[in-house]
Amino acid sequence: MRIKDTIGFTLVELLIALMIVGIIAAIAVPRFSGLIKNYKLTNAARVVWLDLQRAKMLAIKQGSTMRVDFTATSYNIVRVDTATVVLSRNLSVDYPSITFDTTATTPSVSFGSTGTANGGTVVIQQGPTSSKHFTIALTGRIGQIL
Repeated sequence: MRIKDTIGFTLVELLIALMIVGIIAAIAVPRFSGLIKNYKLTNAARVVWLDLQRAKMLAIKQGSTMRVDFTATSYNIVRVDTATVVLSRNLSVDYPSITFDTTATTPSVSFGSTGTANGGTVVIQQGPTSSKHFTIALTGRIGQIL
């Protein structure tokens, strides 16, 4: 049996295949990391949106005003009449690079016992270029994440 008759790959063929895989990986990795950043920003915005919905529903259910107080990286849902903190969330724990744009975000949003609100805007950002936002209407409707 001769060596030429055996089935398999040569070392050169394997090196060329590895080179091609390396080039494809080098092109794909930056795009993949961008997708992950966008996913984290969108997920953080959904968490905030859901917590605002929770504050609105608690206000209706308990017949009491609920206020959501924002800082740069966290927020608290507070029952106004008893000053009880119902929920406290620090975004920097689960989303280290996510913050609220404190110049654009309304410092606090209140939901009355009928679900109405004082209105406002919430802007969530990741670095200087990426952000998501939504508005809270006076009727209490919390807009979709944009």
